Amino acid sequence: MPFFLPGSLISFEYLSSDPDPEYARLAEPYRNDMDFAFFAVNFGYSKNDYESLTPKERAFLYKAWEDRTVLQTTFLYNAVFTATYNVNRPKRKRALKLWRKARTQKADMDTIIDNIAIVEEVEKTEGKSWIDRIYQKNGLKIPRREEKHG
Repeated sequence: MPFFLPGSLISFEYLSSDPDPEYARLAEPYRNDMDFAFFAVNFGYSKNDYESLTPKERAFLYKAWEDRTVLQTTFLYNAVFTATYNVNRPKRKRALKLWRKARTQKADMDTIIDNIAIVEEVEKTEGKSWIDRIYQKNGLKIPRREEKHG
């Protein structure tokens, strides 16, 4: 494995435990076979698939597996917690939702003001024909306001 690969990218954050020196000594002759078994069981790799991986790729796959496992168990925890709360909640309390919609981010007013100033400047020099061109390029019908005669 390359010496310049940052350890924080590949080291386990959640699933690590203190290594048992006796276990490590016993497992060392079987390390390659144990790694292959892990990849075969968890990812469905064949022996050729496994052997074609570089040590760097293996390290990143282990880390991705940990991230996926933590994410899935977090989702499961949230689902069970929400269901348990909703079943046991008082009558007048609202039920929790499992998912919340992402809130729209408020626009930066300085950017909006700058954009409006640019549009007004373009309209002074070129008129409003640029709007018609946008509609035409996108194959849309140009909306026209009907003036009321009274």
